[in-house]
Amino acid sequence: MPIKRTISGRIGKGSIGHDNRLFIAKNVDASRTDRNIVLVREDIEQVYHELFDKPLEKYNARQKRKDRRIKNYYEHIRRSKQEKPFYEVIFQIGNNEDTRCGTPEAELTTKALTEFVQSFQKRNPQLRVFNAVIHLDEETPHVHLDFIPFATGQKRGLSTRNTLTGALEQQGYKGEGKLNTCSKLWIDSEKQALADIMGSYGIEWQQLDTHEQHLDVLDYKKKMRTREVAVLENKVQTTNSIIERRQQVLNSADEVIDRLDREYAEKTDMVEQLDNTIAEKTAELRAVEEKLTADQQMIQVSAEKVTALLEIDTIEVKRKALGDKVTLSADDYEKVAVLAKKQIATENDKTEMADAVERLTEENDELLQNVAKLRELNKTLASEKTALQKAVDRLEKSLRSVQEEIGYWKWKFNKAMEFLERHSQRKKWEEWVGKRNRGR
Repeated sequence: MPIKRTISGRIGKGSIGHDNRLFIAKNVDASRTDRNIVLVREDIEQVYHELFDKPLEKYNARQKRKDRRIKNYYEHIRRSKQEKPFYEVIFQIGNNEDTRCGTPEAELTTKALTEFVQSFQKRNPQLRVFNAVIHLDEETPHVHLDFIPFATGQKRGLSTRNTLTGALEQQGYKGEGKLNTCSKLWIDSEKQALADIMGSYGIEWQQLDTHEQHLDVLDYKKKMRTREVAVLENKVQTTNSIIERRQQVLNSADEVIDRLDREYAEKTDMVEQLDNTIAEKTAELRAVEEKLTADQQMIQVSAEKVTALLEIDTIEVKRKALGDKVTLSADDYEKVAVLAKKQIATENDKTEMADAVERLTEENDELLQNVAKLRELNKTLASEKTALQKAVDRLEKSLRSVQEEIGYWKWKFNKAMEFLERHSQRKKWEEWVGKRNRGR
């Protein structure tokens, strides 16, 4: 005699993190998570490329205005308020009272759910499944099917685009008012398909009179966790406020870094200018010292000439008895002749030489003063360079400190983003931030 079990089927909110156990909820037994059955697991963005790249290329080619072109269709849909990037449907056989995980009945329903998923894509050609997992780490076996709906031959927008209603209508489900939407008709059809598969495993579909009389386990869990969702949303809002404050800190830090960069560049330029000035003054000092040496040599030569002229007074002369004539030896006469010629040659230059010596002496004194000034200037420039170099070192230290602070807050920001992603709240946060920015 076949056993009877109910069938629960509904469209869920869609959480890849929950389906693939990127985080563990309170109702999950983590010790049994490794028993979950992964039937399909593909990258959603890759599937988007597969479905929409060619239609997107044709769409963009028709757009004359660049602002109407779509760069990435997945990101376009993810930010859309009309469509969702993907949809989720959840099916379960029985409940926690008659089909608890670990029982023989649960093993039969797991086989039926597996066969149901394997035939799902064939029944639903317009619903591209990219993720499917049977959970055995909760109370009752159930399957999460994540899919991307796509309708072809569309006249507006992309010829093939994301639309659940359009996809279901192309599969033949026409809505008949609020009580019989195309989604409800489709869910009922999938329940019947699951019931047919269950029959091959000796399980009969137990249909209750009305949906109001039957509250399946998944809906019950949803209502029981409303309070948990409220707490989570409060945490998300708190996290958003923290992220906003951190973003303000990052913006301020960016301004500080820009200012430090400018100051660093200015100080570096000043140090370079001082280096050039020191080099010029050092070269000028060497030139002055060389001229001073040359002038000192010229003074020495002039002094030697003066000494030679004074030697005339050392020549011995003898006077004769008669008249004013003097008698000289041949050697002394030769000396007198030579010295007389020198005397004649230098007599006219003597005054100029004295003036030159005086002028050179004054120039020498002035050069010595210039040398002292240049040395003092070099000393001052060197001191200023040292002070500037210390300022540059302090700026570099401050810059490194700010960069480390920015790195820390970027790490905190990424952690906050991971938290939002795990709890499927990132889109909500982005909308909240967008409203705040538009309000400023």
